[in-house]
This record gives sequence, structure tokens and C-alpha cells, in this order.
Amino acid sequence: MILVLFAGGLTCSCTSQLASPNSEDSINTAEIKKVAEISEPKLKSESSSAVMELPIERVFELQQTDSILLIDTRTPIFYKLGHIDGAYSLPLKSFEKSFERLRSTLDTAEAEGKKIVIYCQSEKCSDSYMMARALSEAGYKVSIFKGGWELWKMSGL
Repeated sequence: MILVLFAGGLTCSCTSQLASPNSEDSINTAEIKKVAEISEPKLKSESSSAVMELPIERVFELQQTDSILLIDTRTPIFYKLGHIDGAYSLPLKSFEKSFERLRSTLDTAEAEGKKIVIYCQSEKCSDSYMMARALSEAGYKVSIFKGGWELWKMSGL
């Protein structure tokens, strides 16, 4: 993981984009292969499990009406440094291990008609797309907040 300090605070890179394969924070080989297999157009065009992107206004509206289950795919340290209120941490890097912990929460949200929305660090981060694919394969209908934590924070929400 690469941390960058700047005048406005701390930012990070997505694990799927910049982590070294030999680093402790790298994702496993299967996940790296998924990055190469997934492209935004492919995900959006799959008819059986289309993944919708939601604009910030819609995410905010759903949050205010308690009609959303937010999933933060970033590493735990970045989740602890700041996340969208009410978001659950489900790091892509530890999906296999963490998914079972949140399965009942996902099932309950789905039964209540809530939208399951995934986000990561920024618009340039592909982790949310990989998480969307994993959750879609597990049978969940999901959407992506592409702007991620950076857009949410910049907007002052």
C-alpha cells in the first residue's frame, strides 16, 4: 500500500492498482487475475447481474432514508481513518475471510429492500468493481458509488 501525505491530509492507493505482489498488503494472485478480467463496460453490460453506478446525490438520498447498505472495500486502516457513516468494512483483500461475517447483514438488507452499494477510495479505484463481481456471483444485486471516499469527503458530507 502506498500512503501519500499532502497539505489536505492523507490519501492512499488502491491495493489492486499499486501494491507490490511481494508486499504484505498485496492481494492474492486470483484477485490480481480478476483485475485483468474485469472492465467497467463488461460489468455494466452483463444482463443477468448488471452493476449500476450511483451518483453521490442518490447515495446521500438513500443514506438519509435508511435505504442503503454501504460496503467499504478499502483496507481496515483507511476505514478506521474515515468512512461514510453507516458503512461496513469488507476489504477486498480479505473478502474470503470477511464475507461470512457480513453475510447475514447483506441478507437482511436485501430482504428489507435496501440497495447494497459498494465504494472504495476514488473513481480510479477498481476494487469496488471486483467486489461487485464477487458479491454478484454470491447472488446479491449491488451498485457502485464510483466516486468513493474521496468524492464523499470532498463534498463535505
